[in-house]
Amino acid sequence: MSFAHPSYLWALLGLLVPIAIHLWSKKEAKTIKIGSVQWLSESKSKQSSSIQLNEWWLLVLRMGIISLLVLLMAKPQWLSKVSTTSLTYIIEPELVQHTDFMSRFNEITDDREIRLLHKGLPLKENEQDITTQHFLPDYWALASEMDALQTDSIVVFTKGFAKGLKGARPETKHKMHWVVIDSALAIETPLLAYKRKNGLQLFTGKSSPFDIKVSKKNINLGDEFKLNAIGDSLVIAGTNPSKKIPVYVQKPIKIALYYSDSLQNDKSYIEASLKALSIYLDREIQVESSLDTEVLSNKEADAVIWLSAKPSPKTAKKLLAFKEDALSKSMIIAGVAEHTFYLTKRINSENAVTERLTEQLLQMLDINGEVEKLVAEVDHRSVTAAELETTYTPSKKKQKQLASQYVNPYLWLILLILLLVERFVAYKRKQ
Repeated sequence: MSFAHPSYLWALLGLLVPIAIHLWSKKEAKTIKIGSVQWLSESKSKQSSSIQLNEWWLLVLRMGIISLLVLLMAKPQWLSKVSTTSLTYIIEPELVQHTDFMSRFNEITDDREIRLLHKGLPLKENEQDITTQHFLPDYWALASEMDALQTDSIVVFTKGFAKGLKGARPETKHKMHWVVIDSALAIETPLLAYKRKNGLQLFTGKSSPFDIKVSKKNINLGDEFKLNAIGDSLVIAGTNPSKKIPVYVQKPIKIALYYSDSLQNDKSYIEASLKALSIYLDREIQVESSLDTEVLSNKEADAVIWLSAKPSPKTAKKLLAFKEDALSKSMIIAGVAEHTFYLTKRINSENAVTERLTEQLLQMLDINGEVEKLVAEVDHRSVTAAELETTYTPSKKKQKQLASQYVNPYLWLILLILLLVERFVAYKRKQ
């Protein structure tokens, strides 16, 4: 047996307190004159024995209560032997579905086991429907869970998705060997379609272990592409079952631009950048420019650009306000408030090109945000096994399973019973 906090054992010196109280509270017997002691002598002997026994029990109860309190603070732990496996294979659920890959694990000895790279690291025999589910892996969080496995060696087979690396690299007490199963084929996935005046524009994501690209093309309805009855989904023929992707109506982007006379040149550069964006995106961007003295609160706009030293108007839409900042490294920065951005520099022909004003406006407007969300779902880029490795910290002593978590509740129960018994005896003996 060991203790998690052995320094609390010094509190056992508190056992001297109830002993001292019982010694000091001892009272001398009173002498009472009576006529006959023929029957009193025998009665006195029995009563004296009973009183002495009860006081000793009360002392033992109080010492037991103090001892239990000290033990609970010190947290006793019993070391128990556990059986460990020599080798544990941990396989990503998506790989379990491939028969050819799993055939190498047909003959598994008793000292080896197969687990799934999923929350809780379940055994393969208990996989149930996990292998049919698609989920975003968190490799380093799962690596921390592997620390609790009772095994000598761990081999992890994974597809090594780059999106599965989150947070800081963890420290583990197991040596883990990561094996990344690469897929050489690029996966092309239709994402969504936008309704245009002259038809539909289809966005497709092409993901490989090395990169992910988004392409777009104009399509016409026919045998290959059909709209559903409602018109909000595009049905692609030639897939089994037929694949459906969402269809969005792409409206013109409306921007309200307010400026002061001193920032009229900056306004011209922003208008030119937005015009270039409209050509690049093949999407209409409507810019309505007005002086800062002609603000209309009810004007419909997807974004407001405020080029003035006056306080910017309050709006629930995206706002780009001029706020000069000589220390800023970027021409456009995000503000504290949501959907608020600041233009930190005066615009000229030089910094409009070197600091990529057009690209920064594109990021601020977040055009085609639906595409970016869907791209994250089909991202199949992978990392190398070295990038998945955790930081190995060898343990100074062999780890054993502790049973303290099962003992403490019983100690609390015994303490409660002792307290009730002690109060009952003290009440009866008036101590």
